[in-house]
Amino acid sequence: MTEDKAWHRIAVLGDSIAVHRGDPVDGFPTQTWAETLTLALAPAEYLNLGVHGALAAEIRAGQLGPALAFRPNLAILAAGANDAVRRSFSSGAVEADLVAMIAALSRAGALVVTFGCFDLSGTLGAEAAGRLRTLSELTERAVRDHGGLHINFGAHPDQRVLGADGLHINARGHAIVAATLVHSLEEPCRAGDVPRT
Repeated sequence: MTEDKAWHRIAVLGDSIAVHRGDPVDGFPTQTWAETLTLALAPAEYLNLGVHGALAAEIRAGQLGPALAFRPNLAILAAGANDAVRRSFSSGAVEADLVAMIAALSRAGALVVTFGCFDLSGTLGAEAAGRLRTLSELTERAVRDHGGLHINFGAHPDQRVLGADGLHINARGHAIVAATLVHSLEEPCRAGDVPRT
């Protein structure tokens, strides 16, 4: 990545995916994926607004405003998983919140990156895992409509990524997420499509 296409201001919005540290794993660094990413990309400014347990509507209400005020040129949004694991999951309502956040961040000049969760069927069961797949699909649709990137970890070949709670990724998972992000962000840089501040 050349200097004039650097990610100068990185904002992370979301739930525990954005901030949970994860269990240690021998041979892997103790940083979260977000910390490793910032070390790799060396932005001038970095803001992580993630809140454990936050629902998509809460992320929109509490984090979107501060993120827009921060003026990122790269925004990573991890939202909706806490909604999807509930039987009361309303895909339409969550999609509306995601679209609103992605559109606003994109209009403000940020490349928006979203995630699809690792396979949690062994922990949550097939029904909840199906809702998480639905979330990934609607998230991908929303972010692609606004020129962003969606990275789906659901079919990742290495699924030895969960900590003792069976829900959050461990240090191996954090390393995989960070490396995948860095690799995925190389393509927009080569294409010259990086928003600038």
